Amino acid sequence: MRYLISIFLLSPFSLFATFEDYPEIQSFLSASDIKNEKVFILMNNKRLFSTDYHPSAYARVRDESPRYPTRMVQKGIEGYVEIGFTVNEDGSTSDHAILESQPSDYFDEYALIEAKGLRYRKDLNTSYINTKGSFHKHRFTFNLPEESRKVPNGVFSCMELVYQDKFQAAKSCAENKVENISGYTIPYAMSIYYMGEEGEAIKLLSELLKDQAEESFYVKALSATALTIFLFDNERYEEIINLEPYITDIRKVGYSEALINSFYFLGVSLFYNDRKIDSLYYLKLSLQDSNCKVSLKNINDDVKASKAQSLYRLLPGKNCYADSYNRTQQTFQAINNII
Repeated sequence: MRYLISIFLLSPFSLFATFEDYPEIQSFLSASDIKNEKVFILMNNKRLFSTDYHPSAYARVRDESPRYPTRMVQKGIEGYVEIGFTVNEDGSTSDHAILESQPSDYFDEYALIEAKGLRYRKDLNTSYINTKGSFHKHRFTFNLPEESRKVPNGVFSCMELVYQDKFQAAKSCAENKVENISGYTIPYAMSIYYMGEEGEAIKLLSELLKDQAEESFYVKALSATALTIFLFDNERYEEIINLEPYITDIRKVGYSEALINSFYFLGVSLFYNDRKIDSLYYLKLSLQDSNCKVSLKNINDDVKASKAQSLYRLLPGKNCYADSYNRTQQTFQAINNII
């Protein structure tokens, strides 16, 4: 099945949400267990990595934005908090509890305050069979603008040398700074990879991505992007699959554009490993995050956006990555032909 990504059957942009253009995939999902959350999301046109988790019997009717702690802004620290709670008959929420937070508990207090203001209604458009009672969960993200992420401009100057194929110059640019500033590990590893030290480069990037002491999700996102490309280039698919929890943690904070390739390579690697549902899930995430065509039904992260009148609405402030979009569509077509 490794010939998968070399099959290029071009097709025009289409509504990809429930796989109408791929009947074999649609049939496969229809025959799968709808109780599997990923199957439900794929079959019911739910936005992947929505801040309100699906499947659910509820729809949010009011957005809440927690205050970003000044101390965390000054340190350039980002993160997320997942909170579970009960949805009451009147749409209010109660019994709030922290389910997960990264990194550490920096944002817990602020997320809990805002969670108490969340309001919901019964979702009449879902086919979800509610087996969880009134339990629901929501993720608050704390994501800084690029200029506040505390990664020195020098890191990107070194990376630019890599893009210009000036690998020795990039290595010299970064190697004396790696020990003190973790971000320089990325251009250093990239430069030595292209100079033939592939194993060492992959080792450095993998250690950086998995380092629990590294609190910069920006650095981890840059590391994940380079690492998954290098692993896929070397057909080390199992190692990409093992990165799933690390790159999903980054995606919970944001970085949807930076991780398009990572989730694409994860999706293909999972297909090679015969984990078809997981594969389709992450391939669709890559397609969604390319931001080239977004169904109105998919925009449930933003209450105001869900009221937009147009059939298709691109997410504001995001680029359309047409090459990535087309690549994933072609991959879906290839999977449809052999599934």
